[in-house]
Amino acid sequence: MIPIQGELTTISDLRLSTTNVVLHVRVSRMWEFREGGNEKGNIKHLDLVLIDLKGDAIYAEIPPDVIPILKPQLREKLIIFVGKFIVEKAKPGYKVVQNPYMLRLNRRTTIATSNANDLDFPKYTFSLTPIEILPQFVKNKERFLDVLGKITAVSNPAVVRNTAGDLMMRRIIKLQNLSGNTMDLSLSGMRALEFDGDAVLKIGQKNHIIAIFVGTLMKQYKDGTQFLSGTSACRWYINENDIPAIKAFQRSLPVDATPVEKIDLPNEDQTHVAFEERNLLQLNDIDPFTQKDERYQCTVTIIRIPEKQHWCYRACRVCSSKMISAPDGFQCTKDGGCPSKQFEWKYKIPFIVADGTYTLEFMMFERRATELIGKSAETLRKYNDPDIIPNEISQWIGHKFTFVVRILYKKSMRTEHPSFEVLLIKDRHGKQAVLPLLNTQSSAQEIGTSSDLLPTKDLPELMTISSKTPTDQELAMLTQSFGEFDDMDIDKSPRDWDDTPSAAKRRPYDDIEDDDNKQVFKKGKKSHMQPSTK
Repeated sequence: MIPIQGELTTISDLRLSTTNVVLHVRVSRMWEFREGGNEKGNIKHLDLVLIDLKGDAIYAEIPPDVIPILKPQLREKLIIFVGKFIVEKAKPGYKVVQNPYMLRLNRRTTIATSNANDLDFPKYTFSLTPIEILPQFVKNKERFLDVLGKITAVSNPAVVRNTAGDLMMRRIIKLQNLSGNTMDLSLSGMRALEFDGDAVLKIGQKNHIIAIFVGTLMKQYKDGTQFLSGTSACRWYINENDIPAIKAFQRSLPVDATPVEKIDLPNEDQTHVAFEERNLLQLNDIDPFTQKDERYQCTVTIIRIPEKQHWCYRACRVCSSKMISAPDGFQCTKDGGCPSKQFEWKYKIPFIVADGTYTLEFMMFERRATELIGKSAETLRKYNDPDIIPNEISQWIGHKFTFVVRILYKKSMRTEHPSFEVLLIKDRHGKQAVLPLLNTQSSAQEIGTSSDLLPTKDLPELMTISSKTPTDQELAMLTQSFGEFDDMDIDKSPRDWDDTPSAAKRRPYDDIEDDDNKQVFKKGKKSHMQPSTK
């Protein structure tokens, strides 16, 4: 007997035309995606990964106005009936599961807790990517990555400052595969605190610590060093004895474990980044060819906003590159091509600033402009045209700030005077009674390695390690940090935030993702996900 109205169906039977049906599923994962990609931004949507009895999985999204209604009825691992949802095409990027469709829940969505046997329902869904091929996924936004490995070292959580000047909570974990290949994983924000590093270190002195991390992305520092990044979409399964892939990995390890090492990650007071102070006359001499990666601090007053320039642009939902009109709607201008047809509005505000020595153009993009204005471009665009400057933006004319900036080198290569991107709003000095004098310018995938390989009954039980609840002291540390993105010297080469249409813009982890040949594991069993088809 189904406790809510509708015909019971399965995930694999869903189509765009499907209505008035009920799914019987487990909430495998649940997380919030917030504006600006940091934990202080407004929630854009609540994200879910749902798994049914057949082992098929689908991504579901709850809009912000419905979260207070539905979230109290949901938690990870809970088995539920859900009805009155909308089936839509899956988003083109940041995929968490392989499915052509997604669910959008709404105010009329009904949820009822199930009394089904917990052991009958699959718990996990992942598609393992071998550590040795992870480098080929740097800057790839098509899907999130799931990785299996042995933890060889773990750091303490620490508040650190990235090269853009932002404070962030960070924890480093070193993963190693059976061939000895290693990869650093950086957990940010709440994920850095929820990871139980103390338990890993304690148990790991005499035992193997085998983990699967899901929902990660590959990134790269400026020096070329590559690493996995885990933020809100990231989860982990450590020494879970009911995951065949973990038991198969254990079988290939020596009996005696090598102790897990502790990494000492210093806090911000020991890693403060000092930026060279420059006035605008000095910044005017910055060479976009040789000084494109340098950051500078300057104190300026916003004196005007150029006429006939838009304050926002259509940004690709996958890569944030500029979208242009096409016969079938809009197309992305990213170099190398991007299949996305969907866009959202992003800030690109050209402020003219002065300090008494010179005037230059400072550009603010989505993250910094949202911090300044308090609203996203998407929200502001609902009530304002792109070619008319809203009051929420123009009200900052006459205000004085201390900024950390970097040259927009592609744009500046083509102009007489350089333009700069605002990376950090360091200080706000309020509205000035007198504006500065104007010295004007012309202005490969490994399919969830399973253990139908070998029996595991003879293997000793691993000591499972779950996530932990951060302490009040740790949460106080977190409030110091502005964002959860692992920007530490990240290579910005594909995104320069200038007005070149083909420049691929850096984007916070927008929605969700995962991919190919998924395997979903039950208690001691393996179930292959079959992709749904129209």
